[in-house]
Amino acid sequence: MTKKILLGALALSSLSFASEISTTAGESAVFAKKTAENNKPLLYLAENFHEMAILPGFTMGAPSGLVSGYGVAFAGIAGRRDSDTTDGAMAFGMGFGNPDTIGGSVTLGIGSVDPRDGGSFNRGNLNLTVGHHFKEYGLGWSAGMTGLDLWHAKSIDGDYQDPSFYTSLTKLWANDFVPFSVTAGFGNNSFADINRSKDRKDKIDGFGAISFYLIPQLSVVVDYTSNILTTGISVVPFPDYPISVNLGATNLNEQGPNDKVAAIGSIAAAYVF
Repeated sequence: MTKKILLGALALSSLSFASEISTTAGESAVFAKKTAENNKPLLYLAENFHEMAILPGFTMGAPSGLVSGYGVAFAGIAGRRDSDTTDGAMAFGMGFGNPDTIGGSVTLGIGSVDPRDGGSFNRGNLNLTVGHHFKEYGLGWSAGMTGLDLWHAKSIDGDYQDPSFYTSLTKLWANDFVPFSVTAGFGNNSFADINRSKDRKDKIDGFGAISFYLIPQLSVVVDYTSNILTTGISVVPFPDYPISVNLGATNLNEQGPNDKVAAIGSIAAAYVF
């Protein structure tokens, strides 16, 4: 019987600015199991959405088309460092509904976990996603909102606190060679081209990601969101524990006001109750 653990991978944001690292929490929904014949882990599409083992994530900024459901809680912490600045955030979330009909999750993002950058926990936002899992096709669709402002420090420009809206599709191709997934969608505001001016809430642009599962515990991800190119790896160090570690580099194409390549990293875990 497959272990009933869903990994809530904190997808480290490569969006408009570091203060929004906390807005992209999602669920990794590529599955693994041990076959009865040779005990070898293989990727497969779960017949029941909640009967799954943990695997690495498949985006690093683009929202996933696969959503969670009731009985899943997850949390993570993430950080970003370039030559000038350091920032970090944490997120806590819980699923609702049933993704075989309509499921989703609600996430609280808390920004600035390091008091050395001018204030700890000085911003908070709410994120919501809903969607449907077409398990017979290995396909998930979602729509959501990220970055609904709950609080922010007086020193943070309130003009940048508008929420972002998106819709996304994720398709899984399970095979015995190199399983992979493709995510694509579009959204406004933080998902729009980072080089746009303050009217990004009125602009809509596409995003996408592709991930390759070299082994069941390691994926390589390439992500393009808000005209920012990000790449990295996602690792599940211990297959029997719901913990994921993501490491990578973002803004490889040096876009936006902070046009510097940055190192990114996150750790996340989840629990099914």
